[in-house]
Amino acid sequence: MQGGSQPRGAERNLAVMSSDTRRRPRRGRAQITGGVPYSDAESTLSLLPAAAQGEWLTRHRHLVSGRLLDSGCGNQPYREWYEPLVDHVVALDAVEADGVNVLGFADRLPFRDASFDTVLATEVLEHVENAERAADELFRVLRPGGNVLVTVPYLYPTHEAPHDFRRFTHFGLADLLRRHGFEVLSVDAKGGPGLMLAHYAVLAATRGLGTAAQRPGVRRVLAAPQQSWIRKRRPRGQVASVQGLAGVMSLGYMAAARRPN
Repeated sequence: MQGGSQPRGAERNLAVMSSDTRRRPRRGRAQITGGVPYSDAESTLSLLPAAAQGEWLTRHRHLVSGRLLDSGCGNQPYREWYEPLVDHVVALDAVEADGVNVLGFADRLPFRDASFDTVLATEVLEHVENAERAADELFRVLRPGGNVLVTVPYLYPTHEAPHDFRRFTHFGLADLLRRHGFEVLSVDAKGGPGLMLAHYAVLAATRGLGTAAQRPGVRRVLAAPQQSWIRKRRPRGQVASVQGLAGVMSLGYMAAARRPN
């Protein structure tokens, strides 16, 4: 680790002690198609939420630069997408995994102030014990003028239990960031009612199939209609606006924000 990326010993020890309780299956690396990170059907049964998220991230690639912190990185599904855009990557998670080089929690980041130009926090804030402190930590470790990209679930099933503590409306996500000093640049929805219902249909099918859903042939059958949907939406590069129905019914919300100079 270099300079501002050194973890504090106490935080690292705390993370090591807690990591065994947070081990769970995680989504694999994304596949880059047309510059957009999409979920790999070999590691993910429901491809639709990450498709909307990957398209949104790509729309905001101009905000990604310099030293990047992937906070709560898991298996770092977006690493192949963001790595060419930045100078240095620090991958932090509460659980040891390939590529994780700092153990810690998003609401107790073990870094010096103003250490990063970009912070990525995808599907993290619902899992931290203290979301207010996590937002404060995001602000603290960003350099003035630095950007954060945050995604959170809304009408989404409980996951990674028992470490699933809250949901955010788009109003709540924007308010959280503003109250902790950020300038909110944009807030978008992770698809609207159609994508949400399609995702639940996939979940119902996989639940009904049980372990058979993991068989390669069954995976291909489940993936085919989802991949067709993704191919149809890809040329438009659409992002759902919170001004329409997606502001009421969505799998989640995504915000880009900046720490003012």
